[in-house]
Amino acid sequence: MASISRTLGVWGHTSMRIAVGCVAATALATIALLSPDTALARTDTPPDQLEAPTVRSERGIVASDRPEASRVGAAILEQGGTAADAGVATLLALGVFNPFSSGLGGGGFCLYRPAGTGEVTVLDFREVAPQKAHRDMFVDDGDVMKQAKVRGGLAVGVPGEAGGLWALSHRFGRLDWGELVDPALYWARHGYTVKSILVERLRDNAEELEEYGPRLADVFQQDDGSWVEVGDTQKRPRLAKLLRLLRNRGPDPFYRGAVADDIVESVNESGGIFQRDDLHNYSIDIRQPIRGDYRGYEVYSMPPSSSGGTAIVETLNILEGFDLSEMGRSAEGVHRIVEAMKHAFGDRAGWMGDTDFVDVPLDRLTSESYADELRAKIEPRSVQPLKAYGSKAPIPDDAGTTHLSVIDRERNMLACTSTINLSFGSMVFVPEWGLVMNNEMGDFTAQPGVPNNYGLIGTEQNAIAPGKRPLSSMSPTLVLGPDDRPYMTVGASGGPAIITGTLMALLNTIDFGMSPADAIEAPRIHHQWLPNTLFLEQAMGMRSTLKNFGHEIEVRPAWSNVQMIVRSDEGTFTGVSDPRKGGRPASASSVKPSPAWMTRN
Repeated sequence: MASISRTLGVWGHTSMRIAVGCVAATALATIALLSPDTALARTDTPPDQLEAPTVRSERGIVASDRPEASRVGAAILEQGGTAADAGVATLLALGVFNPFSSGLGGGGFCLYRPAGTGEVTVLDFREVAPQKAHRDMFVDDGDVMKQAKVRGGLAVGVPGEAGGLWALSHRFGRLDWGELVDPALYWARHGYTVKSILVERLRDNAEELEEYGPRLADVFQQDDGSWVEVGDTQKRPRLAKLLRLLRNRGPDPFYRGAVADDIVESVNESGGIFQRDDLHNYSIDIRQPIRGDYRGYEVYSMPPSSSGGTAIVETLNILEGFDLSEMGRSAEGVHRIVEAMKHAFGDRAGWMGDTDFVDVPLDRLTSESYADELRAKIEPRSVQPLKAYGSKAPIPDDAGTTHLSVIDRERNMLACTSTINLSFGSMVFVPEWGLVMNNEMGDFTAQPGVPNNYGLIGTEQNAIAPGKRPLSSMSPTLVLGPDDRPYMTVGASGGPAIITGTLMALLNTIDFGMSPADAIEAPRIHHQWLPNTLFLEQAMGMRSTLKNFGHEIEVRPAWSNVQMIVRSDEGTFTGVSDPRKGGRPASASSVKPSPAWMTRN
């Protein structure tokens, strides 16, 4: 198998850049070579009444938020593929099954650790701002054009998914690229069964789809204009055409050929500012992970342009000074976790941005000495003024994603998060190729001090610039045990709650001694500094005590949706999918490759 060229230049202090170049069907000729969907599963069923689907295996596990996609990945493992192979096939299938949250019109982040090497590699195929983008493109007469950040052509970032999955396959995969595309191609061509989550997303976004994405709406409407129903068979022939081209020619047509031309046309017809060179010059970054130590475990997570890994490690460093296992999930323990979260999100707002464009003090933010300073500010039974959190003064207040975790029989580890951002992204649709485009430009800071799509405050660090990656919360994370063996691969979808959902899975497992299923089922907490609100799931108790400590509380269903694989003391692995979104893991030992999935097309 051809490998990615090693003649790569170093860009910045933490990254290597790979440009997507001309590729052939079976060889890599030149490779001059991850914000999330807020509309997650909404259920009124308390988490303590939900059961997290679980599988156990020594032969490899895939945990994703769609059962059929997990089985696709597990079949690839059973066929002899690596965790990277399974990840590529699963993500491509998820783009077919769940077009509201991910797909080839988006981008993402992957962490990969080959067995035995100890080296964790980060693939950053996050979307970037087009060359005509500028700092004030969403500002009109001093006001932020909020709708333009969310829907329409201006909201679209240059997509990275096609090149990122190709790079993951050719750097760490074993199977032929075509074998990884075939399952998604099969389901797009022959149809898949519509699930309730797609129907909910269509109905929830019906008005916007009719206004901003009528061509996209047509794909999911019946002859009488009604939406598809649960149990219907949904075919995507135009997307199948794109997948077949991707299968046979790699990502080259996507970035340099007919697909690129049609993307530019569709985006600009919807008010965008794309040029052909935006796609032609798109590149993937190979970065160093954020690393931390927590109670003897090694934690590796996503560096900028994600804020997730830094926020998680900063929070863990603060919490290591508290005996959470002794406190348990009491009001006192939860209070300390929340206060640590607020420090990390305060720093997210003040410091974080694309390190190819701005300086971010990562060493300081993830240092134990800095954690000691922040921990000393935490009062055991009260909260602080907003300005006390983090280490940068707060700005004056002006006012859908998917994750998968994979471990294969050789103990290669993958954590990968992919997104088109909000439900159905920008709703810009490329009809010739069945492509739903992202709305990642909304993750930039349009105006310092003005909340973005998720209510997060930002600074000039995350201001728009041509070629810049918008700040993300995606937090794919790998954890090694005290014995240096693979322990956990984990991550989530759900906007800024990705960070806290991933964090709580770690704490529930390591500090509170929960089983993997219990760690995912447990009711969640979320605080992102601004708005100054502690969000709790309905099943979470202790509200009166937390109010007495000074927390403003709002009860709501969890935004985050976690996928996790954990090693037991006996050495077997347990995969768990979050019941909040209806996912289900699959093990290689329980799935046999289907001839239909693997048929050459």
